[in-house]
Amino acid sequence: MKKNRKYSLILVAAVFALSMGVFFLLYCFDNKYTAKGDRAIQGILYIQEDSVHYLTGEWEYYPNLLLTPRELEEHKEEYYSRYISIGEYGGMDLGDEDKSPFGSGTYRLTLVLPEKEKRYAIGLVEVFSSYNLYVNGNLIGQVGNPDPENYKEQIQNRVFTFEGKGTVEMMISVTDWHSVSSGIQFVPVFGSPLQVNLIRGLSIVGDAVYLALTFFVFLFAVYMFVRTKKTELCFFALLCVCVIGYSFYPVLHAFVPVKVQPSYGLETLFYYLMFACVVAVQQKILCDEGRFPEILAVILAAAGVLIFAAELFCSGIQSAGGLYLISGITEIMKWFSAAYLMFRSVKDIQQKYNSVLLVGITAYASSLAADRIWKAYEPIVGGWFTEFGSAVLIFCVGLTLWIELANAYRFQLTYGEYSRQMEQKLLMQKQHYEELTQKMDEISKMRHDMRHHLRTVMAYAQQEKYEELMKYLQEYASVMTKEEKTVCYCRNMAVDAVIHFYAGELKQRGILLEHDMMLPKNISISDTDLCKIYGNLLENAVDAVAEQSREKNPYVKILTKIKNKKLLIEISNTYTNKIQRKEDRFYSTKHEGFGIGTASVSEVVQKAGGYVTFCTEDGVFKVNIFLPVKTAAEV
Repeated sequence: MKKNRKYSLILVAAVFALSMGVFFLLYCFDNKYTAKGDRAIQGILYIQEDSVHYLTGEWEYYPNLLLTPRELEEHKEEYYSRYISIGEYGGMDLGDEDKSPFGSGTYRLTLVLPEKEKRYAIGLVEVFSSYNLYVNGNLIGQVGNPDPENYKEQIQNRVFTFEGKGTVEMMISVTDWHSVSSGIQFVPVFGSPLQVNLIRGLSIVGDAVYLALTFFVFLFAVYMFVRTKKTELCFFALLCVCVIGYSFYPVLHAFVPVKVQPSYGLETLFYYLMFACVVAVQQKILCDEGRFPEILAVILAAAGVLIFAAELFCSGIQSAGGLYLISGITEIMKWFSAAYLMFRSVKDIQQKYNSVLLVGITAYASSLAADRIWKAYEPIVGGWFTEFGSAVLIFCVGLTLWIELANAYRFQLTYGEYSRQMEQKLLMQKQHYEELTQKMDEISKMRHDMRHHLRTVMAYAQQEKYEELMKYLQEYASVMTKEEKTVCYCRNMAVDAVIHFYAGELKQRGILLEHDMMLPKNISISDTDLCKIYGNLLENAVDAVAEQSREKNPYVKILTKIKNKKLLIEISNTYTNKIQRKEDRFYSTKHEGFGIGTASVSEVVQKAGGYVTFCTEDGVFKVNIFLPVKTAAEV
């Protein structure tokens, strides 16, 4: 137990360190906030390179004002402004919990472009609610209607283009109604149309591929649940639904304008329902019969629904304090869930395949930590930290369930083969019993008839009719010779019964059986192992020759002898069907996958310290087995 705990702690530390290293690299090299390029200073940005720029630097910001370029030009000195960076605050409250997180504002940035006129593009991704985009006083783009009196709420991923040179003024007048607890910001992307659209396209394609793969995993989980009725597969399918519901919004916003609520409220709901599903799946995989995981899963699911309702309520009353309180509660909920999942995995590391599950849970917990440590993160291409963690979690849980299903299927095949072999053994015993019963009846009849024969012999002798006596004895001897046709293949009764059974099947089909058996009654190999060898190989041989044309003279040969303390077994048969093999393993002709019979023979031979070879040549399949043995005297 201590060794398992030590191993699990080392595994957790290694996965956590690796995950945090990957997230740190993403933060440094796939982050719009830390991307290479110039940053605006006090509302002015000099564009010196023909490359992509992420406009996160200082914007000239006019709070609580929805301005047009003309209004700003005519009354600029009358309006209060300050410089803020994108992502610095979560809402229009600017960090003040006593203010409303909703309202209007105007962002203004001066771009100093090269003197040669070019076409440029600006991508506004994940801008919450509605806005107007102005360049040099001209309205070049609009999403929804930001006018508070005629407000029309929309969210959509859009790219706008314009031609410009020299000094260009860009303004974004936005009415923002989003929840500060979501923590998602927007970073305008500036560059050539090709560059901006390429980045946007790659991001959408990456999200779409991720969702598609998760959806296919979901379909597989549903299919396997219908086939097996395992509850862990049902919860795993629900987990996939939650991941899809949490991650689908970037693709959706790229093509369809949606409203802030309940869109982002549903995203939060799916996010926290995912915790409940993971707890339920973990309980089923670990075969935990306790009630606490079930109660915790119900509590987490109920908490997710309550958080969803609370966010809708706080958004309705425009309470920044309420939303910040919800954000604090959700942080506690995240860390508690991650800590519980990791604790259970470490505690029950002795369970089969729990290491894979532990890796997924640790990676997911690391994504939560990275999301809190490196808050100023918005991916250029790809997903957020928690989306990467969810992907690893889905993969690890799915792999764990797949291993469990594969083992269950393998056990089912093995159990089926074992049951079939037991039925054959019972059939052999029944056949032997019937033969013994028949022989006993014949012996009883012979004993009854023997009295009459003796009286006849005595009568001939007393009358001295020796010629008639000799003639009578010759007739009796010929009858006895015809009746003595019972074959004994070897002195080992168990193996003899097996060979008798398959010899009977070959006789019924008119197929030749050649045998040369020199197997002693008692040797160091158990009767069970010998029956496995002869039974499996003779069954395969009988199946191979059963469908062959009699014109091709099908046959089965058995050769057994002991030489130099080695038991040599050779069984060969003709075949016409195609034999498929992978190294020393053969594919079954009765079901999908590898055959169990030859694998069982190889296992028995290996356990006894011998070796086995399989070869095919000129339409003949041959098995040679060499086993070290001791005779009865040596034993």
